[in-house]
Amino acid sequence: MARVKALFISLYPLLALLICAHALWLGWRDGHWLWLGVVMVNLPVLMLLGCLVSRGPARIHPWLPAATVTCWAGAACTLLGVLSLGDPRPLAWLYTAIGLAGLCASLFWYHPLRTQHERGPRPGQQLPPVVFRDLSGAPVSSTSLLGAPAVLLFFRGNWCPVGMAQIRELARRRVQLERRGARIVLISAQPLKRTGRLARRLGLAMEWWVDADLSAARDLNIVDAGGTPLGLELFGHCADTVMPTLIIIDARGEIRYVDRAESHRVQAEPTTFLRVLDSMTLATR
Repeated sequence: MARVKALFISLYPLLALLICAHALWLGWRDGHWLWLGVVMVNLPVLMLLGCLVSRGPARIHPWLPAATVTCWAGAACTLLGVLSLGDPRPLAWLYTAIGLAGLCASLFWYHPLRTQHERGPRPGQQLPPVVFRDLSGAPVSSTSLLGAPAVLLFFRGNWCPVGMAQIRELARRRVQLERRGARIVLISAQPLKRTGRLARRLGLAMEWWVDADLSAARDLNIVDAGGTPLGLELFGHCADTVMPTLIIIDARGEIRYVDRAESHRVQAEPTTFLRVLDSMTLATR
């Protein structure tokens, strides 16, 4: 099932793009607004991807209300167009059905992650000793975090626009986090060299650790088996990746906060991390 999801997220946007292009050509050829409905049904997924890739926010409404309304309005437009022509136009209906099915699959099947929440770290537990690599390739243990609070962000890779958006948000809040004595550790599930290039490109003054073989993620039960979109293996990414997870620990290594997103599109607000760190500070006074 995991690889079916990986195939879906790789092929569905491409299929939507081809359908929109063909529908626009058919609309120009036929000179009828019927095909506008087909475009409206299939365009939202492309607009969503464009918003995410263009340095969008680390959270988008989980139910995509604007996309849903646009899709169903497009389906109504297709229906009215077919009725006005008195022609069944099966291709228009096929393209509309594909768009609606793709939207429903995204909302109710691909993006929701609630079933993954039964496993993984929980507040009140001690963060187990797990080993990562730093950007020089040297091993580094989670036990090195003892003595100060820490914010650990497990992200899937530079191919995930929502994960990259959350990293940029953390970077903007870096000074506020460090004022509270917290270390910020970005933990990458992609290969060491690729993570190093990403760190140099972003130029962020934060700690970068690597868990390319997902050994630490397995110990923490946050592996997303087969979660990498199909085709990225050609660029050096593994088929398995990590669940988007953020963990805040106190100076003793106790987990005080865990954010396991309920959707690939929704990550926690940085203000939440600040409140957690402030509450930890008050508790120690």
